[in-house]
Amino acid sequence: MALSVVKQYSVILVNEPGALKNFAELLKRENVNMIALSQGVHYDAATFRLAITHNQEISHLLTRAGFTSVKTEAICIETNDRPGLVYDISSVLTEHDINIATVYGAVTSEGRIRLVAVVNNITKALNALEASGLFN
Repeated sequence: MALSVVKQYSVILVNEPGALKNFAELLKRENVNMIALSQGVHYDAATFRLAITHNQEISHLLTRAGFTSVKTEAICIETNDRPGLVYDISSVLTEHDINIATVYGAVTSEGRIRLVAVVNNITKALNALEASGLFN
């Protein structure tokens, strides 16, 4: 299992044709590599969450392009996919009184999974997951 801290940006997009294209064009032009993404759609707007590596900073790009965004640190968990994985992760975090505000991810064709979780205490969560022994 690999644990790392990443940056998550929650970006508000107007729910209209071309909004995602324009946002994705900015990311492409600026060579921003998303490691995970999620979108929540509402009637008139969407919240697009993207996780990028911790060493990239794109707040200034988003602001300059007119996007409203919020930056948050998150945990990225990369491990082998298996039944019960989300249960095990959430159990470890719950035992340590850590709240999961957001979680999303994807499974690769090689049976690996990348989960991104926004939690209320990153350091405590990283320590709890590393010490759990569940992912060795």
